[in-house]
Amino acid sequence: MTRVLISGASIAGNALAYWLRRAGCEVVVVERASCVRDGGYAVDIRGVALEVAERMGIAEEARRRGTDTIGTSFVDRSGRRIATLPLGFGVLDPADIEIMKGDLSRLLHDAVPPGVEWRFGDTVTALRPRPDGVAVEFERGGADDFDFVVGADGIFSRVRSLAFGPLESYLHHLGSNAAIFTAPNELGIERWQLVHSAPGRVVSVKTDRGSHEVKVTLLYGGPVPPRDTAQRLRAIEAAFDGGGWVVPRLLELMRTAADLYVAPNAQIRMDGWTAGRVALVGDAAYAPSSLTGQGTGMALTGAYLLARVIADGSDLSSYDRAMRGFVEVNQRAALRPARGFAPKTERAARLQALSIRMLPYMPWRDLIVAAMMKEAKRAAGALALPG
Repeated sequence: MTRVLISGASIAGNALAYWLRRAGCEVVVVERASCVRDGGYAVDIRGVALEVAERMGIAEEARRRGTDTIGTSFVDRSGRRIATLPLGFGVLDPADIEIMKGDLSRLLHDAVPPGVEWRFGDTVTALRPRPDGVAVEFERGGADDFDFVVGADGIFSRVRSLAFGPLESYLHHLGSNAAIFTAPNELGIERWQLVHSAPGRVVSVKTDRGSHEVKVTLLYGGPVPPRDTAQRLRAIEAAFDGGGWVVPRLLELMRTAADLYVAPNAQIRMDGWTAGRVALVGDAAYAPSSLTGQGTGMALTGAYLLARVIADGSDLSSYDRAMRGFVEVNQRAALRPARGFAPKTERAARLQALSIRMLPYMPWRDLIVAAMMKEAKRAAGALALPG
């Protein structure tokens, strides 16, 4: 029986465990956290990833657990709503599924067939390749042997560093960063998202399912965030200094948030995602940046294709070939939103606000919105899923 170690128990890791176990592989999943992580921001399942979700039998339940957002409003410095659009900001098509990342991770984890060994609170510290497999050492001690090792451990992947080299060789920063956290719903919004733009920064406040809490996303320009927590907080506060609307209060809440996550909007660009019997999937391999809304779709699709290759006993390089075009299209789709994630000047911010205010009244509004979404929709469906 083929024995596979997966490092990471989030979207890519859980999806891969599902497909490998279904194919009869012996699967071990190691995850640094003490359990499947809850929380996180809203993610989207669209395009080819919808077909993957259907084949897994989770699409219907994912819709039931969706964010349930019915509209998005853009607000000015005073909090006045200047324009409203239907659905959540990342939903490109009514068929798309928008769900909180933690809810999707839990759904995928619960869908994994019995027999998988879960090792929470641990991580990989060393990989020793052999012709017929990989010897692995773990942080909590001990070693084990596997036929294949897969890094599904995110943009800061430990497996990638051990098998392919340092992060700096592959991380391409797109010029902005995101701070994401959960906060009480002090605005009293229900099934709604509020977005505020200012020069060099964007704020999103979005209700979770049930509207009991909100997920706050602070987008801001600047270099890769420092690793030191105190320095990170100071950098975020400096970026939003003088912010209008409820920004000062959000910064207060950020300081005490239990789930604050800060990361660069960046891509992982690699010539290939396999080395011997080690492979990468999801953000560890080809993160497109959160600005595309396609990281989840790429993770689900990549897990499906990689599992097929491993289960069939094919050369891992066929996974590289199967994903290459899909990855390139999706990473290119991120470059335009990365350049224009926020207005650059006060004048540009005023012009943007005017355009947003006028959009709902334009007779050709639907055509404008469709044109804005065209590239992202094309990227989401830019792969024919094998049977």
